[in-house]
Amino acid sequence: MHNKGEYGTACNHYISALYHLANKIGLDGDGLLTSANIAKEVIDKPDTRVKTEYLSAFQKACWDNSQEESMGLSPARLELGTYYMMGKLTVNQPTLQKALELGARFYNLVTRFEFISLDIRPENTMLSVNRVTPAVDSGHLFAEICLLAWHRYASWLIADSLPLTETCFNYPSPQHAREYSYLFPGRHKFDCSTLSIAFPTQYLSRPVKQNEGSLKSFMHHCPLELFRQYKADYSVSAQVKRILKSTISNGNTSIEDVAKQLYMTTRTVMRRLKDEGASFQEIKDIVRRDKSTSLLTLYSLPIKEVAEKVGFSDPAVFTRAFRGWTGLSPRQYRDNFNRNLDE
Repeated sequence: MHNKGEYGTACNHYISALYHLANKIGLDGDGLLTSANIAKEVIDKPDTRVKTEYLSAFQKACWDNSQEESMGLSPARLELGTYYMMGKLTVNQPTLQKALELGARFYNLVTRFEFISLDIRPENTMLSVNRVTPAVDSGHLFAEICLLAWHRYASWLIADSLPLTETCFNYPSPQHAREYSYLFPGRHKFDCSTLSIAFPTQYLSRPVKQNEGSLKSFMHHCPLELFRQYKADYSVSAQVKRILKSTISNGNTSIEDVAKQLYMTTRTVMRRLKDEGASFQEIKDIVRRDKSTSLLTLYSLPIKEVAEKVGFSDPAVFTRAFRGWTGLSPRQYRDNFNRNLDE
């Protein structure tokens, strides 16, 4: 099982690109925003992050109203429910390899071309999404959702985080590329000839640990499940994140401290995190970023107090770190948020 509610925030790019696409294909973008509890004022405000739960609700509303899972961005129409039918076909397969091979075959039959290809090699396996081009998918929405959908589903099938050795994008590095360190942990390559994810081939032999009952739950929570890294409750990443959340105001919490609480050596924690496609500093940054953006937008706390609440004794050091996470200083972030609300 996974940890409920630990979804964090998403960059503005996704909600804005989805909103414009919805209007482009004839949907009521404003009405769909309202149904997802999102204020229109956040659209096209790149400095304002959005709760992932709201983004997910908006994405689902767009799918439901368009009755098409690619919203016109795929070369072939993907009727609402296609992803679920793929799950119904594959969830009872004995291994991850059998499930992925059957899933790819299903999509290729539906689209009538090689939409999904699986290249199995001794060390790494590459799963590619074909004929999704930046010329049509200019915001890269469908490209990213496809990669997320396959990676998250594969991780869910084996009840573990499938580590990515490399993610290739068939377009230049976008402005929101910093989000990829969370969405697609591992090495990133841009301007590639393929749109693909690669992972250790040894994972193909992992047994499928899900069933049709758990599939219904997984699909019920889509697309929210796609925006999170799947972590089993016993994953080290999830445990580290929980510890850091509870000790966030203590800026001195180190990986050694966390290792002691997990009854592991520091080296073991580092290795396990690496196997799961994460790092201690990355998790710590995500926890601090999400907490600080929440404090800055929900409360009128002095910057110094916000810094202290996320473990920084020096506001200047906090400001530098925050700028690295969001591209803005804490004051600029708050001012932009307040200005957007007033417009």
